[in-house]
Amino acid sequence: MAKKKKFFKSAALSHANRSREDRLRDNLMQVISGESRLLHRPEELFDVIVDGLDEIESYTDAKLQLEMLAWILRCDFVAFKAETDEEKESWDNLFYDAGTFFVELSSQYADKDYVADLVHDLAVRHVGGEGRSVVFLSLEEVLPVERAKALIVELIATVDEVELKNREDVLDAICDMADSVKDCEDFAKASLMKDPDKSNATLIDIANSYFVAGNLELAKQWLNDVNNPGNEDEEAYLDLLAAIADKEGRKADCVKIAHRLYETFPKVIHLARLCSIVSASEAHSLMQQYAKFRSGDGLDVEFMQLMVSMKAYDILKEYLDMFEKDLTTQDAEILNSISDALEKDGQLELAKHIRDWTVEEPEDAEAFDDKDR
Repeated sequence: MAKKKKFFKSAALSHANRSREDRLRDNLMQVISGESRLLHRPEELFDVIVDGLDEIESYTDAKLQLEMLAWILRCDFVAFKAETDEEKESWDNLFYDAGTFFVELSSQYADKDYVADLVHDLAVRHVGGEGRSVVFLSLEEVLPVERAKALIVELIATVDEVELKNREDVLDAICDMADSVKDCEDFAKASLMKDPDKSNATLIDIANSYFVAGNLELAKQWLNDVNNPGNEDEEAYLDLLAAIADKEGRKADCVKIAHRLYETFPKVIHLARLCSIVSASEAHSLMQQYAKFRSGDGLDVEFMQLMVSMKAYDILKEYLDMFEKDLTTQDAEILNSISDALEKDGQLELAKHIRDWTVEEPEDAEAFDDKDR
């Protein structure tokens, strides 16, 4: 009888014979389980995930693409391990890209039950990461409304029945999903599971969900339960009160509330609302006062945008004269859009003033004392 040939199992050979997606999946699973050496080499891990996203884009099987993106999104906890704010922002941007990629693919994928299973898995393991939040907030694009609501109900039942270590994060995911599909009842249910004491902030959030969904009566009912909102809640409370009054056509009430909101919290966003509902002369006066007394020590591009939208070019000219040097530190894309709008409206001199101080790549700008002598 012929002897059987001996053979040895080689881990290296086995690894080499696996497909690219198998290798990527294994790497990601090791990261998720906490066993990967890459967790101690964040720069290398970042590159692996970047390369993984590029690789996934080349796959022709949409189901495989979605599965692999879900694995990447489950790694979004590593962003919280970043040592600097800059590193954290880079990780968040990376997982945001992965989340938007997932949304884009899943919105076109026919098997919605498979998509729902992936989203369910991401939700019950949510730890507050940026990538997954993108998916939850975009649920209306990912699933039909009825299927999305069924998923939300299922997740609420899971939180109710199972003791989860990440309970608050899962409830946040549910709130994001319910907000996306305007499921106000389940938004309220999840919010109160998170905050059974019904704090003012929670009541305002629930009222806002009904307002966004167009149910003004229930929005007012929930808002009526808000009791003596303190400084931390008063801004959101007044903002919603003004929005409801505006929606109902109660202009006098809306103006009164908007004035109170702006005087208490003098921000550009509140100034913009007030300017949109008062007379042109009062709006002009309000912007002049803001430019002189409330704009602070530096340039505010949001205020510039407001002045352009309100055609307050005389105020904008004086404002630029005060803060033109600050233009060099602002986002060039935003400044260019402002200049384009000014040129379109015939304000060529103002547009040129802004363009003269716009720096396309401020991080590459050379300090005057560093120039070759």
